[in-house]
Amino acid sequence: MKLIHLAVSTALLSLAATAAFAGSSLNLLKDGELRILTNPIYPPMEFVNPDKGTIDGFDVDLANAIAKKLNLTTVLVTSAFQELQSGLQTGRADMIISGMSDNVKRQASMDFVDYITSGPILFTVKANADTYKQASDLCGKTVAGSRSTSFGDNVKDWSAANCEAKSKPAIKFEGTADSNAARLGMKQGRYDAVVQGIETIAYQMHVEPDTYKLVGDPLLSNDTFGMGFKKDNAALRDAVAGALDALIKDGTYDQILNKWGLVHNAVPKAVVNGVK
Repeated sequence: MKLIHLAVSTALLSLAATAAFAGSSLNLLKDGELRILTNPIYPPMEFVNPDKGTIDGFDVDLANAIAKKLNLTTVLVTSAFQELQSGLQTGRADMIISGMSDNVKRQASMDFVDYITSGPILFTVKANADTYKQASDLCGKTVAGSRSTSFGDNVKDWSAANCEAKSKPAIKFEGTADSNAARLGMKQGRYDAVVQGIETIAYQMHVEPDTYKLVGDPLLSNDTFGMGFKKDNAALRDAVAGALDALIKDGTYDQILNKWGLVHNAVPKAVVNGVK
């Protein structure tokens, strides 16, 4: 997916943030509240914390930080993922934060402020960390992953450009029923590494500490998550973009990324409808 980073102008973002801090109208459903639609079943982005029984995750922490910048209180409104867009249009909430991909089709009915990237990354068991330190160390080895994703093609394309093109043996990809099966096979020694989405393996490393080790950088960043807004509420969109830029600048954004193991997923600045 080709990303064109069309940054919102510094002047516009500064103006939007200033307006928010001054209490100017952001067309909110309720004064003082930032109502956010989310589908909390996608850790570590948003999920119900089993210990606390409350909604937790990267998106929740980021939403709270944005709301604080805008002097607002966050109110999370849960919804099925397929109903997030209709819920926004019918006034159930002011915006969407739910690990939703920014894409051209969705841009036809809503605007996005892009806030994080995603894509496939390789990882291995901790015992093999010294053997596989970078992706090219896996040339000629076997990598597993869910066959229902595009990650197999991503691995093959990366291998063609970085292994075969340099006269090294190709990475052998083995499709599995799901990522759980791939990780189990790796633990059993049947695979040398596994490919998975950056954010989901970050959460798995939290669930299974001292078990896995990332191998190099992401193979590519082929997905971008965006916060969704109604087309007729540019004021809120731009205020949130300004708040995100402020969080990036003051280090809060990096702190939240580090908390959830998403250090590979950062964006350098807020971008409106950046996916083309």
